[in-house]
Amino acid sequence: MGAGPLSYGYNSVKPVPESKPKSADEPMLYCPVCSTRLVPHKCKLVCPKCGYYLSCADYY
Repeated sequence: MGAGPLSYGYNSVKPVPESKPKSADEPMLYCPVCSTRLVPHKCKLVCPKCGYYLSCADYY
């Protein structure tokens, strides 16, 4: 048994595509009124454009 090179080289290994964090795709992170991304502020998500907000009680 020899210690020869592997039959699959570095060129045959495909890189794993990076996945987006799940929170980036969450629809609840966007304002239902104007579609602007909501900004976290204490226990709320607030729309900087129109003022819409979700309180922490609204998340569930």
